[in-house]
Parts: sequence; structure tokens; C-alpha cells
Amino acid sequence: MQLYESLALTVPKAFTSAACVALFIWPIIYYFADPKHLRKYPAPAFAGISSLWRIYKNLQFKHYLAIHEAHTQLGTHIRIAPNHISISDPNAMNDIYGHGANFLKDAWYDGGAGVFRNMADSRIKAEHQAKRKKLAHVFAQKTIATLEPVITDTVASLLTQIDQHAEKGQSINIRRYLNYFTIDVFSRLLYGETQGCLERGNDIVEAETRDGNIYKVPFIKSLHNATVINTALGMEAPLLPLTRQLFSWHPYKKAGSDYDNIIYHNTTKRLRDADTEDDIFSKLLINNKGESTDIPFGELLAECSVMMNAGTDTTTAALTNTIFLLNKNPAVLKRLREELDEHTGTRDIPDYDILSKLPYLRACIEESLRVRPASSMGLPRVVPKGGRTIAGQFINEDVTVSVPTYTILRDPETFENPDSFIPERWLTCNEETKAKMMKVHLPFSTGPRACIGRNIAYFEQLLVVSALVKGFDFEFHSSEFELQTLERFNSNPGELILKCRRRNGFSN
Repeated sequence: MQLYESLALTVPKAFTSAACVALFIWPIIYYFADPKHLRKYPAPAFAGISSLWRIYKNLQFKHYLAIHEAHTQLGTHIRIAPNHISISDPNAMNDIYGHGANFLKDAWYDGGAGVFRNMADSRIKAEHQAKRKKLAHVFAQKTIATLEPVITDTVASLLTQIDQHAEKGQSINIRRYLNYFTIDVFSRLLYGETQGCLERGNDIVEAETRDGNIYKVPFIKSLHNATVINTALGMEAPLLPLTRQLFSWHPYKKAGSDYDNIIYHNTTKRLRDADTEDDIFSKLLINNKGESTDIPFGELLAECSVMMNAGTDTTTAALTNTIFLLNKNPAVLKRLREELDEHTGTRDIPDYDILSKLPYLRACIEESLRVRPASSMGLPRVVPKGGRTIAGQFINEDVTVSVPTYTILRDPETFENPDSFIPERWLTCNEETKAKMMKVHLPFSTGPRACIGRNIAYFEQLLVVSALVKGFDFEFHSSEFELQTLERFNSNPGELILKCRRRNGFSN
């Protein structure tokens, strides 16, 4: 008995001692030993010694601003964690993310990864290439064009909901309804069935446990809370085996389980409905040659999970930010309406073929993605063996590096008046100026890891933005209103509550 009691006391003490060394003592030793010669890079506060600085800023939902302010004060190459250099020089984009760079994803991506990896969190190059090749036909522009009726029909449902608010003289939380739209439209694209969020005016959807218990949860909150904890824990990836257990009780981990169960419910339900053949899900099972992909169920869940995540969250941010910026800049809104009215007449939802050829509409969308990017965080990559020179400075192998999206899109050498919303900048005839901007304006990343769903994202933005601009007048409750940005992993916009009314001459 005494032996057991002794062991019971010794194990926790040993565990506590090891945790203290890992969290507090080892980082200080590493900092002063400086095996990778990183002390020469300036760091904000205690970021050079501990990842806790980044984690703290992330839990405040303002990580991107903290990084931006650090670059403004300290320069282009700064240390934001013991083994992480953030680089805000435009040349770093191609050095790190370009084709042939061969910088693999950092262990941060393990924070949200499960047993089966999806295309977004797979870190092994061969695995990612195989996944991308397998799914390329799913997101080809030719495939997306066939989905226009689904998107158009869901846009019509969105317009109906805004109309109902306008007729009753009610304000509308456009951020929420745009999120309901993206959930409904991507559920239809992926599973062939809407979640009914627009019709109900809420995001309460069905989830299902592995033992068949069906219950209801809020889609948006489940997804957002899951990304908060996954992002934070991933910033100290070596401790994930420990921190996943320590925080297993946390409500945000419960939210992650709820989101997983939403995906499980819809995926198993869709598998039972074998008759549907015109959705993305069918293309996950059968390739463009009509052959079975033999994708394991766990991998199928992982891919559906990341698609519903990216297909709803980032697109909602992009749409909300564009509507906010247009209504904050009346001259821009007026010019865009003139272009739309001239080329699309009185149609509520213009054809994509027409919209895709309108230069000012595209310029407004690109400028919105620049000023308020849907993802502001630098995507972490690992310097390959032998080290690399990045934007003029040599960095040793196995060091994590990233380019901060928010900061690089405000580079004053690249963008004149970088903080201002000026769509006209994208209409310049100066090829040198345009090339400089396009070098860093990569809203869907670049190289072999570029977002495979960008065609769908642009498709939706063109249709939704044009329909809302043509059909409605929106008004802020206060001229001083500023739209919040809450950076979990994606930069989620806050609530956007607007007065709304139908434009004269346009009726649903």
C-alpha cells in the first residue's frame, strides 16, 4: 500500500516538474543557446522566448493586428515565437510559397488535424499532391459552371429574406444572413440538400453521434469555437499530446465535437441517398473517368469537414466585408451600380457570364479582399534542409517562417494609400504597378498549396454582391459604425446590422 501511495505522489510530481521545464525553463535555455541564430531578429515583448505571446494575442482575436504593429515598429523580419520568423517583405511570398520553394507546412496544422488528414492540414508533400490530384476535377471551373442554378436559387432565397425585412421595416443582421446563405448553398453543393438556415432565419442544424443520437446545435458557434482552440493549441505543437488531454474538458473542444457530428450526420445521410449524382459528394466517390475513388470513410469525413469550413466561413467574411466597404464608400457604390445597371438591366440575379466580364465589379471584390482579407494570419512553413535566403536574409533549416497576410497587403511600397478602399487601383494600365500588386495580393494563397475552392468563392461573390447592390439600399444605424474583425483562424467579421429597403425600380 505504501508503495502505491508513493507512486501516486511521485508520478504527479514528476509530471509537474516535466511540464515546468517544458513550459518555462527550456524556452529560456533555448533562447540564450540560440542554436539557429534567431536572437538577431527583433521580437515584440517576450515572443522570442515563449509562444504564449502569440497565443494570448490570438485569444484576444487580434493576433493579426499585434503582428502588424510589431512589423511597423521592428522591421520586415521579426521573431514572433521561439522558432518562428514573420517576414513582411513582398519578395518573401514567392520565396516561401511559390512553386519549387519546397517549404512544407509547419506542425501548427496538427492542432486541428484528426486521424485522417484533409487537403488543408496534410503536411506530407506526396499525400497532399495525391489528394489534390484526386479532387482537382471537383473544383474545376467547368464543374463549377454547372452548379450555377444551385447558387442562383439560393441567392434568390437570400433576397426573399431581405425583402421580408424591408417590407416590415426591420433591420437585418446581414452578416448572419450571409452566413446562413453560405451554409445553405455549400450544403447543397456538397450534399445536394440545404440546411434550411435562410428559411428559418437561424443556424440551428442537426448533428449525430457515432451511436446514432441526433441532436441540434448552432453551426456557426460550433465551427468558430473549434477553430479558436485548435489555432491556439497548434501554436505550441510539440505539446499537443499533453494539451489535447488537458483541454479535453473545455467547452470549445465540445464545440469541435459538435461540428464533427454535424459533418458525420450529413455525410452518413448522403451516403444512404445513393440516387443523387449532381453534387460535389458524388464526385468525391467517383472520379471523372467514372471509376470509384475508394476513399476511406474517415478521409471522406475529413474532406467534407474542411469543405464546409472553408466554403462557409471565408466566403461569409468576404461577402460581409464587401457589403460593409461599399456602403462606407458611397462614390464607389454609385459607380458599381452604374456598371451593373448598364450591363444587367433590371434582373435581380444577373448571369455569371455577364458579371465575370465587369471590370469594376471584380475590382471592388479584389480591393475588399485586400483591405479586409478573410484570412489575415501568416501561413506557417518550415525552412528546408540547408536553410534558405528569404527576402535577402539567410534563415536556418527547420525554422518556421510565414508572411503576414494583413501586413503584406498594406505594404506602402506596393499599394498607394494602403489603408484606403480604392477599387480603381486594380484598373490601372500600368503593367509594372499591376505586377507589383499581384505579387502579394494572393487571397487564395499561391503555389502548390493554393486554395482549390477559389473558383466557387469568386462565383458566389460575383452573384451575391451584384444582387445586393442592384436590389437594395442599406444604411448604417450610425455613420460612425466600424465593422469588427475577430480573428480566430479566419478573420471573422462582427455583426453587421443594417436598415434595408428595395431600390426604386427593382422588385423581387
